[in-house]
Amino acid sequence: MNMYFKKWIVEAIDSIEGEFNAKQVLEKIVEKHGTSPYVGSVTAIGWYMNKLDYVEHICKGHSSKTYKKKEC
Repeated sequence: MNMYFKKWIVEAIDSIEGEFNAKQVLEKIVEKHGTSPYVGSVTAIGWYMNKLDYVEHICKGHSSKTYKKKEC
């Protein structure tokens, strides 16, 4: 994963209100930047979101993980 994609993930998370999943983050990135060679997969987005301090994983079902921004 490169620095462009990481930056785009953070920007997409900041633009989403409430709960979200990795697929919604990817949709925001593609909507803004198109299908660039820098755009990765939903799996990569989920992996990176688990490493961010201000994103919290919410357990809802088994098929897709749901996240939300932590309150500061």
